[in-house]
Amino acid sequence: MARKTKKLQQRNRFIILTNGRESEKNYFEALRGFRRSIYDVRVEFENAAPPRLVNRAIREKETSNQVWVVFDKDEFPADAIYEAMKSARQNNVGVAFSNAAFEVWLINHFKEFNSEKSAGDLLPILDLLLKNNGYSKGYAKNDADVFHGMLLPLIDTAMHNADISLQKRIAAYNQTHPGERSYPYCEWNSCTTVHKLVEALKLE
Repeated sequence: MARKTKKLQQRNRFIILTNGRESEKNYFEALRGFRRSIYDVRVEFENAAPPRLVNRAIREKETSNQVWVVFDKDEFPADAIYEAMKSARQNNVGVAFSNAAFEVWLINHFKEFNSEKSAGDLLPILDLLLKNNGYSKGYAKNDADVFHGMLLPLIDTAMHNADISLQKRIAAYNQTHPGERSYPYCEWNSCTTVHKLVEALKLE
């Protein structure tokens, strides 16, 4: 009698966990509807500091193909950021990090951006870019129309700009720290790695 083998269920879930209640969650929810991923994408909000957000992501790994966390520097201390990044790396959880805030990624939809700015400084910059490009309402974190109407059509530009900016930072750092792969993201203002998450989604 032939031995029966247990067929393992294929995991196709891609979970995005963010502690950003408005911009981040709204952006990725809008992206789900704008471009289809090869994965079953879920976007969830978790009101947690980066280390706890990563701990939640590690638990989700048991039933998911990929899990990514999205968080910003904001007011979190650098040691908490690096603790979260180290834990994520050790547990194969993706990290989409922005310094100082998620709006760095949104600005990259219009131009390569690496100027040192506070989170509050980024809002009027993005607001002006949107108005100069025909979106008269400007920027509001809870405005879903801005993502569909203005930003998501420029996502390929954003990915290019963010990658070029990050690679410049890495190249400059490697000149003085050869062989080092733990980068000082909390010192790189402004920077973002959100494009790596978008790449991982494998959008069609």
